[in-house]
Amino acid sequence: MIYIWIAVVLAMLAAVLIMKIRIAVEYIHADDDGRLTVKIRTAFGLVRIKKEIPMVKVNQKDMTIDVKEQTNTALKKDKKRRKVGFREVLNNLGQMKKLAEQIINLQPIIRKFLKRIHVIKLEWTSVLGFPDAALTGIITGGAWSLKAGTIAVLDQFFCLDNRPEYEVIPVFNSPASKTHLTCIFHFRVGHAITAAFSIVIHWKGKVRGLFKLPKNLSGSTKKDSSV
Repeated sequence: MIYIWIAVVLAMLAAVLIMKIRIAVEYIHADDDGRLTVKIRTAFGLVRIKKEIPMVKVNQKDMTIDVKEQTNTALKKDKKRRKVGFREVLNNLGQMKKLAEQIINLQPIIRKFLKRIHVIKLEWTSVLGFPDAALTGIITGGAWSLKAGTIAVLDQFFCLDNRPEYEVIPVFNSPASKTHLTCIFHFRVGHAITAAFSIVIHWKGKVRGLFKLPKNLSGSTKKDSSV
């Protein structure tokens, strides 16, 4: 009987390791309005999560940003509204700086994991226009170069299963600013677990400093002494 349970556990573990996480990102921007939609599917399609950020509004009085978020899962819908100010931005930048310093030493591990991320669809269309036709031509050419360079960089880090499609449509003698970006990619849970385990092993004692864990949770046994 014990062998049957061992076989079941091993089968479940193998299923989790080979399970894929599929993420679809869609960003639509038109003039001053933007919408970001993220869809996550895993557990062989049994778990589906959809998160939308339909509007970003700038408050001119206190220079804060109202962000409306909506999260849809198979069990519930969650709507919330939060305000982001200048102080919150500075705090986040400080945390991002610390994180970037740690990531520098983790590049080999991260690059190996990124190469296991398969991008199956990448479409990027932009519409640009200015009252000056000459300026429109210059900006459009620069946008083409920027997109080509971005795709080249992505090809170095990720595994592009299909050729990305991108274009820039100029609108002469009229202001226009529109962007539609669609990206679908997936990776296996086993690869993510392996990368996470390698990062933890590499960080060792640096994990506590990065996430600011309390001393009683960090596992430290060092005692202070005074003479």
